[in-house]
Amino acid sequence: MTKITDIRKKSDADLEKLLLELKGSVRDLRFKIANKELKNHQQLKATRRDIARILTVFKEKGLKG
Repeated sequence: MTKITDIRKKSDADLEKLLLELKGSVRDLRFKIANKELKNHQQLKATRRDIARILTVFKEKGLKG
């Protein structure tokens, strides 16, 4: 889980790259849950919250999300 202060320190390009990685991670986690390969479903929740934090920082900066 990433803290909001760490996210605010990153550059816009880094945030966009991280956002794409996290969205891919959410997709992979959903497939693993569907195939019963993942025991800890809290990983999906934590990843989705990280995405929300990044989108919040984008909105604060006035950037696209």
